[in-house]
Amino acid sequence: MSTLLVILRSAASTTWQLLPYILVGVVAGEALRYTPVAAWVERGSRQRPAFAIPAAAVLGIVSPLCTYGTVPLVLHLLRGGVPLAPLATFLSASALMNPQLFMLTWGGLGAKMAIARLLAVLICGLLVGLVMHLLPASWSLHAELRDQKHREPKPRPRFELKGFVVNSWATLQFVGFYVLLGVIVGAAIDVLVPGRWIVAAFGSGGWLQILLAALLGVPLYACGGGTIPLVRSLIENGMASGAALAFLIAGPATRIPPLMALGTIVRPVLVVAYVVFLVMFSVLAGLVYGIV
Repeated sequence: MSTLLVILRSAASTTWQLLPYILVGVVAGEALRYTPVAAWVERGSRQRPAFAIPAAAVLGIVSPLCTYGTVPLVLHLLRGGVPLAPLATFLSASALMNPQLFMLTWGGLGAKMAIARLLAVLICGLLVGLVMHLLPASWSLHAELRDQKHREPKPRPRFELKGFVVNSWATLQFVGFYVLLGVIVGAAIDVLVPGRWIVAAFGSGGWLQILLAALLGVPLYACGGGTIPLVRSLIENGMASGAALAFLIAGPATRIPPLMALGTIVRPVLVVAYVVFLVMFSVLAGLVYGIV
């Protein structure tokens, strides 16, 4: 019972520290729903192809849409004639980062980790877009998508206070549940797992430890907000910062929903190649971050 009380006290303290960042992230993310993100992606792709992929990477990062909301948007733009490369960039970047996740990373792991994660996501999105730009559409797109007629995307919704509050509350409930779950797991690790085990597994920051952290992120990463307290606890117990960054990069994009989302657009072989690329990229990013 005393051990349980210690875990709960630690979880409550961490939750209180993260709460302001959760609230700011939820409100900022919901506000961005009413910005012309879709129109910018489409117009930039048509009028300025050279800037389409970088613009899509940035818009994917600032987009508040979850994976389930991003896929319909991407499919609609694809059918409307937007090239695959910026849309793949947008989908990849939005799966790896959003305003809520950036705020949670800043609050839970510090400004350095948040900025490093942001830059890694931006570079990753650019690389994905470049590869998709170089590949012919006949090699990458599903046949049914190549054959569909172009249609114009729908306009963005108008702002309504009631809808804003309802959607913010729904997002807060979803994020809050996983954050609380992650906080409890992290607190349990603090109390129950000897720090020397974590140091032995992830502490040196070598490529093998970073690779192990990246691979560990594939099955363990459930929700961005919920993972922050877990990673924070691992770092406090000796996990190298490079390994933590690799975990945070490989985890979100290799979850089943983002992979299924990507699989609705590109052929299965490219989904497998994308997973391999993400793991390799996360290891490289972790090594660079450990040196810096």
